[in-house]
Formats: sequence, C-alpha cells, structure tokens
Amino acid sequence: MTGRDIGRRGALVGIIASLLAACGVGGRSDVDAVQDALRAAVQELPEHLGGAVQFQDSSTAGTTLSGVLVLAGEDREQIEQSLLTVLETVTRTYLAQPDVRTAYVRLEAHPDGDRSTRVTTADVVPPASGANPTTDDLATHFSL
Repeated sequence: MTGRDIGRRGALVGIIASLLAACGVGGRSDVDAVQDALRAAVQELPEHLGGAVQFQDSSTAGTTLSGVLVLAGEDREQIEQSLLTVLETVTRTYLAQPDVRTAYVRLEAHPDGDRSTRVTTADVVPPASGANPTTDDLATHFSL
C-alpha cells in the first residue's frame, strides 16, 4: 500500500463520517432524551405554570430550543426574572446532555391569563450576534 492509497482511504473515511453525521448517525444528540431532560427540568421549577420547551436538532433546520411558557409573575419585570431562572436551568440541562450542538434559544414567556405581556429570550439575554441568543450566549451570561 502506497502513501497515496492511504491518503485516499483517509479521505474516504472522512467523507463517510461527514455524511453519517449529517444523517444523524455518530455525533448528533438523542432528540427525545434531550427534550425529555429539558421538559422535566423546567416543569420542576416553581416559576413554571404551563407550556413546554421544544428541542429540534436537524441538519436542514438547525438546532433550536423554543417554546411558549406561562411563568409565575404578574408584571413584565417578574416574568423577566422567572424567564431568567428558566433560561439558566435550560442552559445547564442542555449543556449536560451528550453530543449537543450550539442551539438558538427562542423561548417566550407570559404571565397566566395575560398573553400580551410577552417576554422573549432576546429581551433578557441579548444575542452576541444575530437576532436570537444561542446556548453559548446563555452559558456566557450565566458564567457556566
């Protein structure tokens, strides 16, 4: 076997690994396990009154944490504080999962019975770039 043959085999292995990763094999997170962990962690918080965190990890649509939550609080300031607690919990839980990628975080929260008082992730943790904060932005914000 020549050095050229070894180089070709190495390139082929790299291509196959890339294709497998793009298809969700070897390197993508377990979507159901991550979503279950996120939901359980958020539902245990006293700030959580309703709604759920959704997790999507797709090679075409990207990786996102999203959802509309009903949180404890009566005004915008209280909802912001509740959302910060939720975001820290979501970030800690997410980062503890195996094979997760940086994800956009698009959570929205409002008090029970008042959908007009809407607070988003970007309202409480501005993104480093782009329109939406990422899990990296949140990890930095919470010093994780």
